Amino acid sequence: MREKKRYILLYVSGISEIERFANIIYETVNKMNKTLAIQANINVIKDLYRKENNGILGVISVSNKYKYDVIFILSMIGRFFPATNLVTLRSSGSLKKIKGEMITYGASDK
Repeated sequence: MREKKRYILLYVSGISEIERFANIIYETVNKMNKTLAIQANINVIKDLYRKENNGILGVISVSNKYKYDVIFILSMIGRFFPATNLVTLRSSGSLKKIKGEMITYGASDK
């Protein structure tokens, strides 16, 4: 049976590259719990992001089983990096809606 995923929308300020965004996410999770990134199957969706004036708004997919652990750890991202606005997307319809706005996301910003 396929494992359900939860999508998390996260804004990290002070960066301008999606690779740095992914590194910040993985570094934060690994500092707090070394095996959670593997258990929760954390994946930064690199083709779905938006550059804001001073940061990046990105989407992360997480296993539904570990969503609360990941949300708790990512809520403490401000201790290590300047970040705000952690939002969980409850349904895949929300993600499809974001993907529908590809004019302002991802590939068009490059």
